[in-house]
Amino acid sequence: MPEMNSPTSKPKLLVVVGPTASGKTALSISLAQAFNGEVINSDSRLFYRGVDIGTAKPSEEDLAAVPHHLIDFLEPEDPFGLADYLDSVREIAAKVMTRRALPVLAGGAGQYVWGFLEGWNVPRVAPNAELRAELEGVAQDEGIEAVFARLEELDPEAAERIDSRNVRRVIRAIEVAQAGGNTGPRRAEETPYDALIIGLKLGRERLYARIDARIDGMLMAGWVDEVRQMVQRGVPTNAPAMTGIGYRELAGYLAGERTYSDAVHATRRATRNLARHQGNWF
Repeated sequence: MPEMNSPTSKPKLLVVVGPTASGKTALSISLAQAFNGEVINSDSRLFYRGVDIGTAKPSEEDLAAVPHHLIDFLEPEDPFGLADYLDSVREIAAKVMTRRALPVLAGGAGQYVWGFLEGWNVPRVAPNAELRAELEGVAQDEGIEAVFARLEELDPEAAERIDSRNVRRVIRAIEVAQAGGNTGPRRAEETPYDALIIGLKLGRERLYARIDARIDGMLMAGWVDEVRQMVQRGVPTNAPAMTGIGYRELAGYLAGERTYSDAVHATRRATRNLARHQGNWF
């Protein structure tokens, strides 16, 4: 591995990206062990405490193998957007480098990874609770398609970048656009890092088989009970921690709004859609 922090070169780092269930966690840990690295998480669902099973959060053994950052540091209802992430990851990466260690950025959130690598300057717009409640109501009554259509009218460029199925990010983009902000992040003129990007790609059938096996394993490990505990704690289904795939679906089952079979089927379908979207992004 080349010298990490030569004064004449850009800071070096490794990046592991790919769709869900492709093996990013295992590879990032192996690379960190091999090259004196520290893993920096870029999967927003792993930020939150209490959602461990359904997010495939690294095990205690994994976390002990190498230093990890940005995992289990937020409460379920804490807001933490792209701008917050970029501020945090830049600070953490700089500290890792001062220890002459190698930052290993790992995750499937394309905006978070590319925002960091390309030095995005993301607009900061305060949350609008009234607008969010209105749009969440539209999503529930008319579907996410109706909310996404509003974004397409307000900011077509943002609509092209954002996953139309991610209601939280669609609503946030509308929030920024209506506040008069530019949802398009400003990129640095030059990429600030010398990054080796490792992209994982599996054939569709093999990836879908891995997704199904992982969901089965999560359910056997107590995923429904995990969701039940969150609901009993009073965590609303629109809380950031509950917006991960499967949590709302299983919460709907626990509330008697859908059958168990339907909740599991919807979770499988949404996870496959996410994997396709991630593959297209990367």
